[in-house]
Amino acid sequence: MNGLRKNKVLLGIALILVVAFIIWIKRSGSSSASGDVRIATVTRQDLTQRVTIAGVLEPLRTTLVSAPYDGYIKKLYVKLGDTAKVNDPLVSMAQSLQTADSAFPIRSPFTGTVTQVLKTEGQFAKTVDKDYILRLDDMTQMFVNASAPEIDIVKVKSKLEAVIKVSAILGRNYKGIVRDIAQAATVKEQWGSRSQVEYAVKVEILDKDDQVKPGMTAVIDIITNKKEKVLTLPHEYIQRENDTTFVVLANGQRKDIQLGLNNDSIAEITEGLQEGEKIQQIDFLKLVEQAK
Repeated sequence: MNGLRKNKVLLGIALILVVAFIIWIKRSGSSSASGDVRIATVTRQDLTQRVTIAGVLEPLRTTLVSAPYDGYIKKLYVKLGDTAKVNDPLVSMAQSLQTADSAFPIRSPFTGTVTQVLKTEGQFAKTVDKDYILRLDDMTQMFVNASAPEIDIVKVKSKLEAVIKVSAILGRNYKGIVRDIAQAATVKEQWGSRSQVEYAVKVEILDKDDQVKPGMTAVIDIITNKKEKVLTLPHEYIQRENDTTFVVLANGQRKDIQLGLNNDSIAEITEGLQEGEKIQQIDFLKLVEQAK
């Protein structure tokens, strides 16, 4: 009995949703048929052009401390999270744990933070790179190492301002500045015979905090151009005919305009309109019919 009642409730909910959808479709159709037109207002605001790329956070310097020879770890002088100063002992090795001979320790090449400890005292360690004992990072400066496609690299200049969004840190943007741009491309092979040309870009994080850690991924918006308090209008309200750019006012009057800077969503109006004027959205259905 409970199962039957549950099925009736679910059926009732489904019928309500279907009816609501049909009403929405009818209202949408009647709005189009009645000729309702969306209206936008010419507004004054900041307009920014940007190049968006992705990368990985890296510290100023990194060293992987490996065994100088195949042997055993006799002593670890540091632990995870410690700060090691220049020449501080990090680890000592011995060919045998039974030997009483004192071993000269491997020392820190710079002041940094111990960010990884992959071995323990008494453990055997080899000289191969992937078998390193610990990692030391100088995080006094943090950078995002990224790559820009060739179509965008001409827009990217040294010392340009950037906005950095770290994937793991929600609700916070970091300020950045472009420090280095590769002068030669890296070619990455893709599927089939296609390849992608990219240029390495290094962006410094100017206001880093303790949440920023090496290896995190980030998205960078490099500000390539910016104008403050200019007249703007969304692209869907701007029409083009041959070499002429124009808009249709709310009262149906056509006005020729001149454009300046633009980005993905809005364009700067340099001539033809004033702040506060009402503009009709382009009738895309009409354009399609005229193109037939």
